[in-house]
Amino acid sequence: MKKWKIVAILTILLCMLPFCAALAKTGKVTASALNMREKANSKSDVVRVLHEGDKITINDTSGSWYKVTIGKDTGYVSKKYVEVSSDDSKSSGKSDDSKKSKKKTDKKEENKKFDGTCGPGDTGDAVKKVQKKLKKLGYYSGSIDGDYGNGTKKAVKNFQKRNGLDDDGKCGKKTLAKLNSSDAKKADSKTSGSDSDGTLKTERLNWFNGGSSKIPKGATFKVKDIKTGKVFTAKRWSGANHLDAEPNSKDDTSTMKDIYGHWSWKRRAVLVKYDGHVYAASMNGMPHGTQTIKDNNFDGHFCIHFYGSKTHGTKKVDEMHQNCVAEAMKHTW
Repeated sequence: MKKWKIVAILTILLCMLPFCAALAKTGKVTASALNMREKANSKSDVVRVLHEGDKITINDTSGSWYKVTIGKDTGYVSKKYVEVSSDDSKSSGKSDDSKKSKKKTDKKEENKKFDGTCGPGDTGDAVKKVQKKLKKLGYYSGSIDGDYGNGTKKAVKNFQKRNGLDDDGKCGKKTLAKLNSSDAKKADSKTSGSDSDGTLKTERLNWFNGGSSKIPKGATFKVKDIKTGKVFTAKRWSGANHLDAEPNSKDDTSTMKDIYGHWSWKRRAVLVKYDGHVYAASMNGMPHGTQTIKDNNFDGHFCIHFYGSKTHGTKKVDEMHQNCVAEAMKHTW
């Protein structure tokens, strides 16, 4: 190849570098907990949960969602809770004045983002503020986790009904204004979702009658052993006939091991707490099958049964598990 052609090609490639750099975008998660979903909608399965400060690579956009990658995982997250930075901003030679202007614009956008209006599927500080308000008024008894799940939606609907608003379960401008007003009505005993002493009622979750969707795949929840009172955190991996779960961390595995003494298929009565609800359940303590959390010192997953659930092998209701579920119904969290 002639020398002038090589020079021409190199010149073109060098000119394209800034353009290519401008396409490379990274983002930082601003919410305390942000669901990364399989598809660009709030009903899609959760791939993993991201946390504030996590760095992600933005591959594409789809409406109000970013398609992102972190580690080996790729999925979709809400644009509202991602602070975007672009490589070209580092080398574009923008003046200090333009940077200050951008900061002012970002600040305005941030104020809009945290105006408090939110709805099912949203996560972040706006949801936390709503949960705190609802909890103070007695409608919400779950954790202040910033995740607008079924428990938060139910609390909003109850608040709306009691205060003469359309009960759509969304915290729009009218609902937010009422929440912040001095004349917002507190929950009565019918809408509080708890006993008079503030203890969450233990519920019987019918696994094959809508129960499986109450704790979705990827959900993180608490498990309390009835006999010892010990509590650990677990995550739902999968499960069709019953719930397949994994201890969330090494410490959770250690607590579970303390409950059993040694790994065992023995059934134990437990309570499962998730999204403001407590469900009667039964678990075994034997690591087996698929493992998705690699650093929790638990080689596989374990099983949690609810009312009417079945084993995977026999596809039959297990009497010992159901006896434990019945025992758990006698206890509260």
